[in-house]
Amino acid sequence: MDNDEDDLQLKQLRQALPLAGLTVGELWLRYFGIGGSAGQFEMEAYLHAAHALPTLERDLVAHAINERFMDLDIDFRVPYSTDIDPGKTET
Repeated sequence: MDNDEDDLQLKQLRQALPLAGLTVGELWLRYFGIGGSAGQFEMEAYLHAAHALPTLERDLVAHAINERFMDLDIDFRVPYSTDIDPGKTET
């Protein structure tokens, strides 16, 4: 990962995945279904911080999992890149 915003988004995505009750493959299918272009292998590598995804692709992953939370009526969201304030530190 190149910067703090990417790291924060990835960290929250990793925390959200078990809460959403999705496997990486299921998340990838949701992501692909809404227009994501990375392959499942790339997504798995991204989740292990071994591969970077462009901002749009990261935001599509966040959107895919956030839709799952809406389906489950869970009040938790993974931030989009525009939601992350680079000057703010996590507490």
